[in-house]
Amino acid sequence: MPSSPRPFASFSSLSAPALLLLLLSLAGCLPHSCSRSESRALLPADSLSRALAAETPVDTLRHVWTAAPPEDAPMRHPRTLFFGPEGRLYVGDTERNSVFVFGDDGAFVEEITDEAFEYPYLAGWRGDTLLVFNPTARRLAFVAGGAVRRTLATPDDLPPRGALQYMAAADSALFFKALGPNFAGYLARLDARGRIAERHALTGPHWRYAGMLRFWGDSLLSLSGFRPVIDVLTPEGRLDTLALAGFDSPMLARSRLFLLGETHEPPLLTASAAASGASLFVLNMRPGWLRIDVYDHAGRLRRVLTQANPAFNQEYYPADLAVRRAGRAFEIAVVAIRPAPTLDLYRWTPPERRRETNAGTPQRNGANGEQPR
Repeated sequence: MPSSPRPFASFSSLSAPALLLLLLSLAGCLPHSCSRSESRALLPADSLSRALAAETPVDTLRHVWTAAPPEDAPMRHPRTLFFGPEGRLYVGDTERNSVFVFGDDGAFVEEITDEAFEYPYLAGWRGDTLLVFNPTARRLAFVAGGAVRRTLATPDDLPPRGALQYMAAADSALFFKALGPNFAGYLARLDARGRIAERHALTGPHWRYAGMLRFWGDSLLSLSGFRPVIDVLTPEGRLDTLALAGFDSPMLARSRLFLLGETHEPPLLTASAAASGASLFVLNMRPGWLRIDVYDHAGRLRRVLTQANPAFNQEYYPADLAVRRAGRAFEIAVVAIRPAPTLDLYRWTPPERRRETNAGTPQRNGANGEQPR
């Protein structure tokens, strides 16, 4: 495990169309389309989290810019996103089989294409080399200077159908997660040749573990898109579960119904998360507008971030976010798939840091395979 890995990761599945179909189907109904006769009861833990969320201060994100890719090469299905070491933003587009690069001002820089890309998902950085995971081809591409320099085969121990694959890379580490129905899912550390060096079983239903891999300091986070929990692989190789205390969503009632066996599909609660310093930024899926929850190391909600006067659009579908420090503030980039592929940059200054810049002016502001309790 690296001593201070950068917070880069990738989320991938068998194919981009299959991934989108999976996400749309697993998302279940949205609040505007759910049957009014459905129970609105929550699990006890979710009820406590909702109460905590209601007391959490809400801050408004400041919109900085919207990126403008060229008209003759528009983004089609942007799926993964993170900052590069030089401050640029990199977006993996699984429909165009390419990587878009934007400057820190949102200006288009280039589109990287290569025959090695096959539904590319960004996995991380090693120095100035970008690692791009290609799940259907089962290979990791090493990109430097705008071209693929070499590739590495990834594990092929996968379910015969419905395979979900995820990768995360840092300077000296590679991690891989494989899931599927009727398959013994696992989280693995890979060696320099892409072989499994350390393997952790993920027991229980595969949907419970569907989510990206992210780094937070020395630990690896295995996100769960369908329950507000995160599996944490510590530097000592111990796999623990962290509950997100304060997570709230209009779909928590439907999540309970799914766990009780009264609906067939779990609703998608979060699409991604990214860590920066002592904070974890979680993309909370809400039809209509952007919402990002900020958690501390204990998994407790500390802040809720929203857009300023958002124009409600029930088709809004953010896919990924990337976060970095910018002096006393955080810069948060968000890529969305619908209603049109977009890349936006926001800025947020935490309240205690706002006091520093305003001369003291007061500011207002479980276990694996979780079961119902």
